[in-house]
Amino acid sequence: MNFDQLKEQWNNEDGNVNIPDNIEQLKESKHPIEKIQKSMKKEFPMQVIAIILIGLFPFQLGFPASQYIIYYISYTMMVVISTYYLYGFYKFYKQTELYTGNTKNSLWKIYHELRLNMERYQSFGFLLLPHFLVTIGLAIYNVLEKKGKNLSELTNANQAALIIAVLIGTLSVVVSVILWTKYIYGRQAKQLENILNEMDE
Repeated sequence: MNFDQLKEQWNNEDGNVNIPDNIEQLKESKHPIEKIQKSMKKEFPMQVIAIILIGLFPFQLGFPASQYIIYYISYTMMVVISTYYLYGFYKFYKQTELYTGNTKNSLWKIYHELRLNMERYQSFGFLLLPHFLVTIGLAIYNVLEKKGKNLSELTNANQAALIIAVLIGTLSVVVSVILWTKYIYGRQAKQLENILNEMDE
C-alpha cells in the first residue's frame, strides 16, 4: 500500500484525521531537481569543450611563437582552476542523483548545495577573467606591432579609451556570469525555496 492510498483511507475514517501534505511537497521538489540535472548534463560537456577550444586561441588569433609561453602559463592556471570547479560540479551532480525526496532534511541539503554551487559557478566565471585579459592584451599588442607601434606610443585619449573598454568588458562579463547563473539555476533554486517555506508553515 503506498502513501496516497494510506492517506485516503485515514481521511475517510471517523474523526477525519488529516495527514500533512509535506510528503507531497517533497515529491514536487523532484521536478526542479530533475531540471537542474538536465541543465548540468548539457553544461558539463560544453564547458570541457570550451576549455579545450580556448587552448587553440593562439593559433586562431595568429599569435607569434614567442608569445606561446605567456599564453600557455596563463592557460595552465585557468585549466587548474577549471579542473577544481568541474570536480565540484560533478560531485554536486552526483548528489542530486542520490536525492530521493523522502525527507525534508535531504531537500534542505540539496537546496544549500545548489546555492553553494551557484556561488562556485559565479566565482569560476570571475576567475577566468585574468586569462581573457591576458589574451586580449596579447591580441592588442600584436595589432599594434603589425602597425609598427607599441603601447607607449598610444595617445592619452587612446590609452583612456583602452582602459574604459577593459573596464566595460570586465563589468559586462561579471554581469553576464551573474545573469547566466540565475537563468540556468535561479528558477529551480526559487522553486525549492518556496517548497521548503510552505513546509515550514
